[in-house]
Amino acid sequence: MKNELKLLIIMRHGERTDRVGEIPKCGILNPELTEKGTTQSLLASKLTLETIKKYGLEELSPNMIQIRTSPYIRTIQTAVRILKGFNIFFKEKNNENILNDIHIDFDLRKRIKPNKKIKKNEFLYKTVDSYINFDQELKGINYLGDKGEFSLEAESKEQCEKRSFNYVETNLKKNIEKNNDKKIFIIIGHRGVLKYILKKFGYKLTDKKILDYCSQFFFDITKGLDNAIFLENILKPNLD
Repeated sequence: MKNELKLLIIMRHGERTDRVGEIPKCGILNPELTEKGTTQSLLASKLTLETIKKYGLEELSPNMIQIRTSPYIRTIQTAVRILKGFNIFFKEKNNENILNDIHIDFDLRKRIKPNKKIKKNEFLYKTVDSYINFDQELKGINYLGDKGEFSLEAESKEQCEKRSFNYVETNLKKNIEKNNDKKIFIIIGHRGVLKYILKKFGYKLTDKKILDYCSQFFFDITKGLDNAIFLENILKPNLD
């Protein structure tokens, strides 16, 4: 019998350079992944696949999966490593097709605090095209959706919450409803925004450590986003 289950996976990006003392090449407001962050992302892909199989979705194909991400470089880099991890699985299964699309959603962008003064040298790259030239592994991917220059306007927590809620109600809901062939929807973003998206689905984040690098939250959305059921939370991959 065909498994009708649909999953929504909400994931934070991998470790960022500025939090471990490295100097970000893209500017301190748009840091890239560390080497550890890249490894975390690839391992997260493996954990995602293992969890998906646990729920009975073993006969996966690339056209069943959709990856959506914030326009910042660390989230796109994470998304690409997730994609590459899935493709290793597909090649092992001798699948002729690969997963090659990543959707960029500006409404998943990081919140800029109202007291944050933006200087040009703090934010060198803010378009997807710039990232492609910066990171060789980002080339050859089909980027869909928003690809131009994204907003750097400051937001209050209330404004960010409203944006996050609106994203779920409009962009995400529309794309899930019109893509009936998709079984897996992966959303990759930043802790601040994902906290509100989780709140929208009724999940109260009691400890911010639960939303650590590459942590994942699985929801059953078989009956639509309005009837999403929380399944489980997987903490960041253990690299010890």
